[in-house]
Parts: sequence; structure tokens; C-alpha cells
Amino acid sequence: MTPKPMLAPQTEEAYRRLRRMILSLELRPGEPLVERKLEERLGVSRTPIRAALQQLAREGLAARSGRVFVVAPLDLSELEEAFEFRTWLETQVVRVAASRRPNARELKELLASLEADLDPEVELEKATDFHLALARLTGNRFVVASLAQVLGRIYRARYLEITRPHGAEAAQSDHLALIELVQQGKGEEAAAFMRQHLERSRLALLRSLEGSALLART
Repeated sequence: MTPKPMLAPQTEEAYRRLRRMILSLELRPGEPLVERKLEERLGVSRTPIRAALQQLAREGLAARSGRVFVVAPLDLSELEEAFEFRTWLETQVVRVAASRRPNARELKELLASLEADLDPEVELEKATDFHLALARLTGNRFVVASLAQVLGRIYRARYLEITRPHGAEAAQSDHLALIELVQQGKGEEAAAFMRQHLERSRLALLRSLEGSALLART
């Protein structure tokens, strides 16, 4: 994810709890995030709640609606553009990574992201770590920053995708196959597989969102 600024302890607590409630759909898209009610619900004062809401808005999880924040809906056009951008970027990433081949330390970093976890949020962080670790193999900080930005922007959609039945297992299997292709220096095969991996993710997500109230109304 795109790095967030350091938050005061109470703000960090409110941010993490609200973020998890939004990601898990305990707080539904379009639901008002009224500071007074959140103060009672979270047992945290209004000032850190307001700061937490501002951070969630920067991440695209909350949005202003008049004088209050609401849980942001998912924007289908943004998701399509994000997957298109990821395909352009990450196919080139694995081509370059395969041409350089990871050393032992870099390979260890990639493999660490494949360790399974029962917590979906941790699982998604590991998936994010994997894609960013691949990007770092290019040696180009702008590539890493660009990928981090788009992954952070569609974080909630990726959370929904990875929590579908067998979503995490499918992602891990694909990631292992990508590591093997990169390690073997098979750049074009890795690029083709990355394209397939992202397309499978895109189609699975769109199927799960079809007709969903989670999407923005246009």
C-alpha cells in the first residue's frame, strides 16, 4: 500500500478499527460516518475520529457527502483502469526482473510473502508485499512507487477479491509460479503468466460485484 503518515496513538486505533469495519463490510458503502455515533461506538474522542476519517478518505475508503463522511462505494471505471495500468506495468516488471534474476536475499523476500495467514487483511498485505518485491527487482523507485499507489487505491476491491472462496490459495499458487519463471530468467513466459494472473483476478472481482450495491451509481 501507499505509505500513510504517522498517526497519533488514538487516531491510529480509530483508523485501524474503522478501516477493518469498512473492508469487512460491517460498515456498508454509502453508510454515513457520523462522528458522534462513532465516538460512542469506538470509545474514542471526536478529534482522533475526524483525523482517522480524513486518512480513510485519502485512501478512497471514505468520501465527503455534504457535511459528513460516508463509506465510499467502489468505482467500476476506476477498477477497470487500475487493472489496465497494472497489466501494462507488471508485465514489464517481470520481464526486467527475469533478466536480472533475484539473488538469495531477494528470493527470500519473495518467498516470505507466500506464507499463508488466516487473517484476510494480513493475507492481502502479503500479496501486496509480493507484487512490490517484484517491482523492486527492476531497481527503479518510480516503478515501485507507481505500483504502490495503484495497489493502495484499489485496496478494498482487492480485499473482496482475496476473500472470495479459494481466492487467497489461487493467488499464492500464481505467485509461486511467477517466482519460478523469474528465477529461471523466462521473461516473456513470466509476462504472459502475469497477464493471465491479473485477468483472472479482474474477472473474479467483476463477477462478485455484478449488480452489487457496493458499486458507485452513475
